[in-house]
Amino acid sequence: MPRQNTRKTVFFIVEGNTDKTALEKIFKVIYRHKNIRFEFTNGDITSDDTTDKTNVCEVLYKKVKRYIDNNKLKKTDIWQIVQIFDTDGTYIPETAIKAGESSKLIYSTTNIACKDIQKVKNRNYKKKYMMDYLLTLDNIKGISYRCYFMSSNLDHALYNEQNLSDEEKVKNADAFYEFFIGKEKKFISFLQLEAVNGVPDSFPASWRYIKEGLHSLERHTNLHIYFLDNPYD
Repeated sequence: MPRQNTRKTVFFIVEGNTDKTALEKIFKVIYRHKNIRFEFTNGDITSDDTTDKTNVCEVLYKKVKRYIDNNKLKKTDIWQIVQIFDTDGTYIPETAIKAGESSKLIYSTTNIACKDIQKVKNRNYKKKYMMDYLLTLDNIKGISYRCYFMSSNLDHALYNEQNLSDEEKVKNADAFYEFFIGKEKKFISFLQLEAVNGVPDSFPASWRYIKEGLHSLERHTNLHIYFLDNPYD
């Protein structure tokens, strides 16, 4: 049986289904000459207790391998793996972690509040360790790999909203995609005007920037660099 897809695939990995809803169809239109595929990890693998540097590549590759097998592709048909992280305030100083009234982590642009301050410190330590490790990689199982960030998360970067409920995330993701129907390339200028907010255009410099001070709580993204590095026409 012939393979179902002969175009090179860019395999995007995001944290949740609503992230996929907001972005996938926009990317499909912009990069119409490539096969764009979004998958989600259904949570943050960088802070997951079952994931560490010894198995994270395998965890990510399993998603790619399932897609390859289901579509009767070859590994060489996957041109690139692109992961988009929520920073979740990971790099803030511990002085910006405050005692709160909820067991949930409540984000603002200046602090994270939680009843259990040590819980936040432990989460940040693990997440920072994992993100820094993944940032050193240029491939996963021989497939080119790059990682980008949304700060403090995708909802914040794209909608300027923090601490959304699951229902609000669904509503916002649907509305965001619908806004760009027929004008998908305007998404790139949207990022530059609304979500970058001072992040340098250099990939290494952008990651240095987000690790400074409170930037990983503020509204930022370096996803615009993907479009600079990967022309779409």
